[in-house]
This record gives sequence, C-alpha cells and structure tokens, in this order.
Amino acid sequence: MINNRWEMGSSFHEYSDSQFAMQNHQSLLNEAELYLSGRYALLDLVIYQHKHHGLLKLYIPSYYCHDITRLMSKIIEVEIYSCDPFTDVDLTLFPENSAVILVEYFGNKAEVKVHKQNLLLILDKTHNPFSAYSYNFSIDYTFGSLRKVLPLSDGGFLIPPVAISQLKPQENIKELKEAQKAMQLKKSFLAGCDIDKSDFLNAYGRFEEFLNLNDDVLPISTKSQESVFSMDTAKLLVTKKNNLEYLNSYYQDNQKIKLFLNDCYFSFFINPEKFVELKAALIKAKVYPAILWPAYNDDYNLIGGDILISLHADFRYSLKDMKILTDILDGIFCDL
Repeated sequence: MINNRWEMGSSFHEYSDSQFAMQNHQSLLNEAELYLSGRYALLDLVIYQHKHHGLLKLYIPSYYCHDITRLMSKIIEVEIYSCDPFTDVDLTLFPENSAVILVEYFGNKAEVKVHKQNLLLILDKTHNPFSAYSYNFSIDYTFGSLRKVLPLSDGGFLIPPVAISQLKPQENIKELKEAQKAMQLKKSFLAGCDIDKSDFLNAYGRFEEFLNLNDDVLPISTKSQESVFSMDTAKLLVTKKNNLEYLNSYYQDNQKIKLFLNDCYFSFFINPEKFVELKAALIKAKVYPAILWPAYNDDYNLIGGDILISLHADFRYSLKDMKILTDILDGIFCDL
C-alpha cells in the first residue's frame, strides 16, 4: 500500500489507468453488456424474461444481498430459498419454468447436487467475475458487479446480453459524480493530505443509497467502461491470490481461528458473543471488516451459529501489509 495513512478495507480509492494497464487491450467482458451496477444487469434480465418469456418467479438464496431481492420484487414474484456458501443446491426442488440464482460465493464454485431441466439458471459471479469454473450443466446467464473487485466507481455486467434491453441513456447522475470524486478524495487522504474522511465516506454512502432507490436500468459510466477494458485484471487477481495464500498459510494451524478458504477475502468465523468486541478491535486498528450479508429481516446471517468475517487482501496491499495484519490479528485473538 503506497500511502501515509495505513488502513485496510472499505471502498476503493482512485488509481490511474496506467498503473494496471495491459499491453493488449482485451477483456473477458467483451461478450458482456455493461451496467452501472450488477443489480441493474440482473434487473434488465428479469424484466426481459418476465415481459418476453413469461417468467413468473425468481428464487434468490437466503445468504445474499437483499437490496437486490427488494429491487427484483418490484418486477416479479421472488422467493428466498435456504442457501449459504456450504449448501449443495438441489435444483429438483424448484418448479419448472422458474429462475434460480446460483452464487459463486466468495469466488468459490457454486455447488449443485442435482440438475433439472426447464429452469432458467442465473450465476452471480460478483466476488470474482473472472473465475473460470466448468459446470456439467448449462448456465443461461452470468452477471455480477465490477466495482466490488476493481478500482471503479461503478460497473456491472451481464453475459450474454438480453435481446431487448431496458437500458436508458445515463443522465447527469449527481451521486455517481460524487462517488467518482470520493475516490479521488480517498486517494489524497491516504497520501496524507488534509482531507476530512467523512467527506468521501458520505459520498460513497449517497451513491449506495441511490442504487438502492433507483429502479431504472442504467449503463456503466464512460470512465469506468474505458478503465475496465484496459485493466490487467489477471495481475490484480494474482496479487490477491498471493496475499490470501500468505494469510491462510499463517493461520492454518491456529486453534483460535476457524478459516473459510476462498479466493476473494481472508475469511473466518466468529462466535456472535465475541463479534462486537472483535469488530471494535479491528476498526480501532484501522482494519475495516466486511460482514456479508444481513438476512432479509436485517439480522446477522449466521452459518452454523457463527458470523463470517471477511477482511480485504486485494491488490491494494503488499505482503508487508499482510505481516502488519497478522500482527494485529494475533494481538486481537490473544485478548478474545
């Protein structure tokens, strides 16, 4: 991390395109339609299938971002099915001619126990859009977010594009411009400039609120589209892989931490009784954890009675940063 204010996690700050530039401008997203956010990619697909193919019901997993669930329920009947990163999905349980969202949770392969014909299968690859798993059944559509894994203010994708899209021309979205400015402000803040942290945090928050409230299908910004097609995404993913291998190897025999191995975050489980203390200690050390996701009723989504904590270990950080992180975690776990 090249900055003067050490911290880990939270939203991306701005990078110049030259920092991650490829010599050959190619992308796995050449076949995709690009949107302002992954949720709009899914919304466009659901509207299309509902209007033109009579789709009546969408099944969404219980361990999921339910801001998306609420948005889809404006268009189509939605039912939540029980599913988390350890569930083998039995597709025979779903009625024919419905749609089912499968998730590559934390970049891991979606586990499907039994396949069934006459279902529309939609694969969410938000945590790693560039994974290359093979499945012994057909995935009809793949979608996801780009801004959650790449240094972009916005971005989502759908493969293949729908035949009739509801995309509207992107107007002057104030909240998007604020999010783009927030990335610049955070870069300056991390470099040690006199920036009020609340300025960019609030701007990020307003853009998230806009995404939750808006139900128009909007395209990716010109700036993010230009950036994503010139980024060396393979290089970014290798850096993350190396960081995660370091952390997982360091803690593999530690009896105080129960790891969840994945290629997206450094993840581990914590007893709910210790969660508040752990979270406070992490934030005090300027490590900002991700807890994905609240249940539909906004309670914590438990897995085996525990909360899954995820820490960012992506391309923003070096192995030196990983050593700092292990020193912090060692101290915290000694006190828990």
